[in-house]
Amino acid sequence: MDKSLNAGHRSRLRGRFLAHGLESLQDYEAIELLLTYAIARRDVKPIAKEMLAKFGSVDRLLDATPEELLSVNGMGPASAALCQLVRELCAKYLEQKLVKRDLLLDTPRRVIDFCRMKLAGGKKETMLLLYLNSHNMLIDYQSIAGTVDRAAVYSREIVEKALLVHASGVIAAHNHPSGICDPSAEDVALTRNLMRALESVGITLYDHLVITRNAAYSILRSKPF
Repeated sequence: MDKSLNAGHRSRLRGRFLAHGLESLQDYEAIELLLTYAIARRDVKPIAKEMLAKFGSVDRLLDATPEELLSVNGMGPASAALCQLVRELCAKYLEQKLVKRDLLLDTPRRVIDFCRMKLAGGKKETMLLLYLNSHNMLIDYQSIAGTVDRAAVYSREIVEKALLVHASGVIAAHNHPSGICDPSAEDVALTRNLMRALESVGITLYDHLVITRNAAYSILRSKPF
């Protein structure tokens, strides 16, 4: 594409976005606009379309690993890093918004989306804990890295933290880097142990979620979301 035409096209994309927001752009155009900030003097529309064709949707694209992003023709370290930065900024945004929300459980899907943003792209299994007061307001949260063979440590650390922040309830979530959302026998055992440990000090385990890029499963309710 001629440089002047390319510059004009980029300017028009930015103008549409600034005037009318993301709704004014198709998904490939939104990715195209993003890539313009990392790839100079090149038509990035084919790259954007190839990325969406490869990953299927914007959320899966942003969940992709740097290695997966770099496998797309035309992508380099700077553009891959930019995609990762957008994802992490989204996670930080949701994290800080959740802390300010009055009711955490009024929209369970929002909780799942937040957990997915924090956990789904991880290469190691990590436990995320959300601590709530008696009005279901989020008090605090923490991440514990490791695997389910640390179940006893998990339970002790979680109970100690819940008591420290005066929580009335806890939501637990952990990722499966394999992408398989089905809970393991160890996951189920951990849920039972954690529920008993919390109940012994008068705290409720509201749920334990298994989180992957594309799915979520409630171990406490034995059903997918």
